[in-house]
Amino acid sequence: HGITTLVTSCPICLKVFREDYELAGIEVLHHSEYILRLIRAGRLDVVHGPTRFTYHDPCELGRGSGIYDEPRAVIEAVGELLEPAQTRENAPCCGSSVANTAISDGQQVRLAQAVAEELEATGAEVIVTACPLCKKAIGRGTRGEVRDLAEIVAAGLK
Repeated sequence: HGITTLVTSCPICLKVFREDYELAGIEVLHHSEYILRLIRAGRLDVVHGPTRFTYHDPCELGRGSGIYDEPRAVIEAVGELLEPAQTRENAPCCGSSVANTAISDGQQVRLAQAVAEELEATGAEVIVTACPLCKKAIGRGTRGEVRDLAEIVAAGLK
């Protein structure tokens, strides 16, 4: 089909496609990398607004794939980024993903609540993550607003 780029919003899928499949001639990107590329190329025109965001580093995106800067650059293109106390390689697991098979639902919710509390302590209005599993898990741990990176970009388009 002439595909040259495969974009995924799921950090686990990103790792699998990059490491387990032989996709000769196909660039595999996380949506944070692709969105930032589009913003920098002027193909996505976003407005930098007053919203204060905080960012949760997904385990597989950060520690698993070394992607830390791209999501932050995207957030900073649309608003202010407030970093939590534990970030990047020290960011706590949201309690989803692999934890789904190792811990109880109650333990997952307690982890999500602890992560949400730390993120809320930044004073941000919106918690942002770049993983659908993290978004779901953190959403279970807070009554606040949790968004995927792509959602805040879509809201900030001119």
